[in-house]
Amino acid sequence: MAKIAVGDRVKCQKNGNTDYDFYAKVEKVYENSAYVTITHYDVRDDINVAELQYRAVIALKKMKLVTESELNRTDLQKVSAAMLAE
Repeated sequence: MAKIAVGDRVKCQKNGNTDYDFYAKVEKVYENSAYVTITHYDVRDDINVAELQYRAVIALKKMKLVTESELNRTDLQKVSAAMLAE
């Protein structure tokens, strides 16, 4: 498993709060998990992600590092600054 650090972009597997995988930015790293801000998600998860206020704590083993180019190729919903401010 790659070392996850603050600021990294990661792909997170679906979990108990979401029904589909999503992309996020790591805000804080704990021993076995990380606090992330969701940046791209499946539109079908819109209500779930909004209820999470676009943030979640995810197990490190449930995420992998991604590149910016991989984020640009995705057809997922992007989270805007206005969404985060709500």
